[in-house]
Amino acid sequence: MDTVFQFTMPTKIIFEDGAAFHAGDQVKGESVLVISDPFLYQSGVARKIGEGLGGRQVAYFSEIEPNPSCESVDAAAQAARGTGALCVIGLGGGSSLDVAKVVACLVSNPGSIYDYYGGGTKQLEHRKAQLICIPTTAGTGSEVTNVGVFTNRKTGKKVPMLSPLFWPDIALVDSTLTHTLPAAVTASTGMDAFCHAIEAYWNRESQPMCDMLAMRAMKLILDNIKTAYDHPQDAQARRNMSLASTLAGVAFSQTRTTGIHAVSFPLTVEFGLSHGEACSITLPAFIRVSEEKKQKKMRELCGWLGFADVPALAQAVEDLMRSMSMRTRLHEVGVREEDIEQIARVGLEAAIIRLTPAEMNERTVTALLRSIL
Repeated sequence: MDTVFQFTMPTKIIFEDGAAFHAGDQVKGESVLVISDPFLYQSGVARKIGEGLGGRQVAYFSEIEPNPSCESVDAAAQAARGTGALCVIGLGGGSSLDVAKVVACLVSNPGSIYDYYGGGTKQLEHRKAQLICIPTTAGTGSEVTNVGVFTNRKTGKKVPMLSPLFWPDIALVDSTLTHTLPAAVTASTGMDAFCHAIEAYWNRESQPMCDMLAMRAMKLILDNIKTAYDHPQDAQARRNMSLASTLAGVAFSQTRTTGIHAVSFPLTVEFGLSHGEACSITLPAFIRVSEEKKQKKMRELCGWLGFADVPALAQAVEDLMRSMSMRTRLHEVGVREEDIEQIARVGLEAAIIRLTPAEMNERTVTALLRSIL
């Protein structure tokens, strides 16, 4: 048999404009904790979601910071336990959704996230709370993955955490929530979704179902991201970007990501980049080396996307990023020559870097980083 693969997607996906404001139709249990960042709470979006929960007991935790720390997780878990939450709703970008995943587990598993992650010795055994994820960006795909990424302040490192309990029960994808995104967030999260798609496609663990999802996602992003950036109220462009993000999320949920995400970890922790920007800044460079071990597949992708070859695709992606005022050189975000080796070393510590379709070692990764310094 030439093709052998497995595909697991236990999350129910509801893709519909306005669906987020009728989340009560999906909620089980009377006690709900809505987890969001401060902006979504202060702007009233989180409360509007809560008001659509059919008179249930609703509490809010809104102290989620970008690249969430384990301390944020523990504070949110304390709030969930205190309210006896039977349903945890994550509302926002990847940070809020990731925190909601582990908090839904910690309601019925004792202790701190540190007990289960970053050297912890315990295993999450069950999840009694329902988990619903509602993305407000078109980028992270976290609503359809079983991965959470957290910053361990004890080690100063950002590391992913995987669990079969992290699959959301329901993903409510409502593109109307993305209409008010700032232009910079539209760009960075949209290009993050492109990274998810292309990393799933060229992944050493790629498989046919993921390939088709990833290819469609990349095409949608290239066709719609600039319109969403220039015309934020364009409902069709926003809807297409939300669809692309979800498709890319499903694709990489099966394969994991590769070198782009591995190198992004030190860029966020040590240089303060948002996750989307930390990923996309190295995207063109990784595209350029992708032919090393996936030449035929990458050429097929270029044909699908309408480019002559891999260098043309890489240049088009870089030009697209620049057209949205995204930074494409490491020196623009404060990286110096003397930082390159450390970034490479930290990136190489992430197991996912081995899934890149090119040789990844200290020599090759430092050369790639220097090429975009």
